[in-house]
Amino acid sequence: MLIVLIIITAVIVLTVLSGFVSRLINSDKNKIDTKTGIQESTYIDIDGMKQYVQIRGKNTKNPVMIFIHGGPASPMGYVSAYYQRELESELTIINYDQRGCGRTYYANNCDANSNIDLLVDDLNKIVEYAKERFGKEKVIIAGHSWGTVIGSIYIQKHPENAICYIGISQITNLYENKLNAARTALEKDAIKGTEDEQKLTILINKMSKVKEYNDMSLDDLGQLVSITSKYIACEGEMSGLSQMITGITSPDMNFDDMKWFMSQMNTEKFFAQNKEIMEYAFFGFDISTLSKIYNVPVYYLAGKGDYSVCQKDAETYYESIEAPDKAFYWIENAGHSMFMDNPKVYCDTIKDIMSKNSD
Repeated sequence: MLIVLIIITAVIVLTVLSGFVSRLINSDKNKIDTKTGIQESTYIDIDGMKQYVQIRGKNTKNPVMIFIHGGPASPMGYVSAYYQRELESELTIINYDQRGCGRTYYANNCDANSNIDLLVDDLNKIVEYAKERFGKEKVIIAGHSWGTVIGSIYIQKHPENAICYIGISQITNLYENKLNAARTALEKDAIKGTEDEQKLTILINKMSKVKEYNDMSLDDLGQLVSITSKYIACEGEMSGLSQMITGITSPDMNFDDMKWFMSQMNTEKFFAQNKEIMEYAFFGFDISTLSKIYNVPVYYLAGKGDYSVCQKDAETYYESIEAPDKAFYWIENAGHSMFMDNPKVYCDTIKDIMSKNSD
């Protein structure tokens, strides 16, 4: 027993030391040390609410890009340097934790009150803050997943503030997007004649009849996504464990980030805590109700292995819109969070978009 205890203690100590050393190495790697650069984590006041923002870039004279995280309520700022490092020499990038989640949640006495109107208004205030602070007339608006809901609404309300809009894993109608991803999985040869085919068929038929959030089963939703992932997920997708290690070894991750990450593990509690915004995400937003005429350039990035949101739906919608410029990028060997799965290709794609919108 003593030997086992010593071994377990040694493993724990080595793991902690390894994490500590990795954070030191990454701290040096992620450091922005140019005279014209910025590396800042701070809070700005929005109508009495402390909104957490992270700002990184090697030259504040560069264009500003505001990244709207997905989820709902899944901030990515603490690992942003991992996937945006190659862009920081050409952009000043602002990540922020939306109201009701992450560091913003803990800085406001755990006030989780949130709805789409407030979130769009918060984004507008962050845009105005960025414009004033960095002397810009316009900024780049980039949203990921749930962030594309906020971003799509925002650029139609405030096109005057946007250089362009970048939809990463664009949502068109979240509930239908998930069902259509499952229908795509049923078309794969590998699922034919399997028990998964029967289960998925039953789940699709059952869930297709659900029209209201209160009637949606989280268990059914979880099973649907789980089976779908077996037949659509790509080899390049970063595993949950790898994402966790990336977070733990990031010098930007603090205790609030870790607490929020752990809180998301309890799906039932998490959905209940964020009920209003979850209801809107699944059954309130339908991009077809927005105008198909955009007054800013529009670019969509879609992971080939995205089993969470059917990107064929986004492509179909994309083909129907009018914009000063538009492009649809399929990202190979990447899933729903292609910037985590394939950061090099993600950065190269953003650079290509920037080249289309340079002065």
